[in-house]
Amino acid sequence: MDADLANRAVIDGEPAGRAHRLSSAYRRLQYFREGGLVIALLMAALIFTLINSVFAKPQNLENIGSQITYEGVIAVAMTFVIITGEIDLSVGSMVAVAAVVFGMMLRDGLPMSAAILVTLLSGCGLGAVNGALSVLLRVPTIIITLGTLSAYRGLADQLANGYPISGFSVEGWFWDIGQKRLFGHVPYDTVVLIVFAVIAGFVLRRTAVGLHVYAMGSNRRAAELAGLRVNRIRIGVLTFNGFASALGALLAVSQAQTADPNLGTGYELDVIAAVIIGGAKLTGGSGTVLASVLGLLLIKMIQNGLVIAGVSIYLLVVVSGLVVIAAVAIDRFFTRRREATVHG
Repeated sequence: MDADLANRAVIDGEPAGRAHRLSSAYRRLQYFREGGLVIALLMAALIFTLINSVFAKPQNLENIGSQITYEGVIAVAMTFVIITGEIDLSVGSMVAVAAVVFGMMLRDGLPMSAAILVTLLSGCGLGAVNGALSVLLRVPTIIITLGTLSAYRGLADQLANGYPISGFSVEGWFWDIGQKRLFGHVPYDTVVLIVFAVIAGFVLRRTAVGLHVYAMGSNRRAAELAGLRVNRIRIGVLTFNGFASALGALLAVSQAQTADPNLGTGYELDVIAAVIIGGAKLTGGSGTVLASVLGLLLIKMIQNGLVIAGVSIYLLVVVSGLVVIAAVAIDRFFTRRREATVHG
């Protein structure tokens, strides 16, 4: 029977050739790490455009690009954290603290450049505290950050007395980042995200630092035996995560033009979901910056599309959760097929 099928394929020619091309394309898609996400993004865009053409209008696409920026920079840094096998639940609270610190600096008359520097350093400090506590107490970062999630949020409320901080000038180049567009269409804050992601992606994929991050996540014991200082790596990636949280806070304040201690609420869920949707394993050793950004873009695109479609805000939360599950299932399908091909 196999011989008959082979002969028939040779006789038919064109169908066999088409099948071969489809098979080759499918194999290439398997090895393209972000292939499943690209397909999901295209399908989501097509579906929402058919539901309501407003979705595909340039202004709405620009809004989506701007909406992912502050969570996007955090997702980039969270990629490093999850690759090492750790999870940081406190990013949203660190955003709140950094935003309040920035608002206080501006309110007290500190120059913009100095206020930005202090804010970024405060984020680094908060992240370093997470890492240091995890190392000193010898417990997983998820446990430490479960505590600092509340502690940092309380600190933000205490510093701001529970109220948004305003009363400072909103004129100048910093505020243009959150309000204006390059060439009239590309939000400046989206440009910041792209530059940040490109630099972080290069470090992760092309430098010794990135190699050490992957090595630690793949096999921590083997990394220790190879001479890597895994505790220093852990503290380093968590400090970087704090820096990214502060940068996200700056971008959020630039858009909102107020420093609200409630900023960052729920960011940790979207960010961690984006990285996991991007193919990172919770056990570590896998993940890319591009995939994490695409994962967040998928989440925000679906949320935006559902709002345009008139879906209830309560149902929106349910659908968003189901979308995360579906996206993970799609990604795992491609991962299993890729691993089966490698081992088969």
